[in-house]
Amino acid sequence: MTTLRDILIYLGLAGAAAYFFVVPFIAGFRQGPKPPEASDAPGAPMRPLRWITGLYGRFLLLYLFGAAIWATYGYLGGSSRREVCVNTNVAIYSSRAVGVAPRHGAALTNSGYVQACALHPSAGQWTLYLLTKLPAIAFWACVLLLTLRLIRQAARTGPFTAQAAATMYVLGWVVVVGSMAVGGLSALGSDVLTGMLMTSSTLSATGIVVDVLVRAPLEALVPVPAIVGAALLTFSHITRAGAAMNEEIKATV
Repeated sequence: MTTLRDILIYLGLAGAAAYFFVVPFIAGFRQGPKPPEASDAPGAPMRPLRWITGLYGRFLLLYLFGAAIWATYGYLGGSSRREVCVNTNVAIYSSRAVGVAPRHGAALTNSGYVQACALHPSAGQWTLYLLTKLPAIAFWACVLLLTLRLIRQAARTGPFTAQAAATMYVLGWVVVVGSMAVGGLSALGSDVLTGMLMTSSTLSATGIVVDVLVRAPLEALVPVPAIVGAALLTFSHITRAGAAMNEEIKATV
């Protein structure tokens, strides 16, 4: 039965979606086409990046808003209220072969991989579950904020400045190190929580250490973040060299 609270939440979600996506479109339609940005304007090279960053930022804010709404109902990590679930590394076709079974207070479901759920999660289990989710959100927020900073710097003084090069350099390392850290932390939360919720001969202390320190970080890094991070670091050096040459030219003129 739909309650007044449900209606208000649905209206809130619809309003948030309209604010992030529909309102900017209507405002742009009413104002008409903007005069084309000059190709030699400081921020002109950043137009595609500015557009996609704004779009990703809106989706992130909408996701956080929706997650906050669902949290008021008690739904965060499972299909039932106040339960948390984790996708294990045990495939369905092999679940019987390895002899997995739920521990006390847990349940197993099939969704491509065996999914282990804590029916009444403790504070420690909640912490481990959040470890599989929050680092990725924080990582993307940092990437978006640094990208917006780079765009604003380019709009003010152009992309070939020492400030833009420094921001690009930091962004490159955030992509490389951040993706590895997210992969490792997510694996730590997932592996430990899996061991708490089900019996499995595939999990051991050594296996968790290798998973957290080697497999998961490398999987998260290769191939896209490694290429993007290396490209950002490389272009930061090119931009810094270009900024230095620009200063030398200005000094000699």
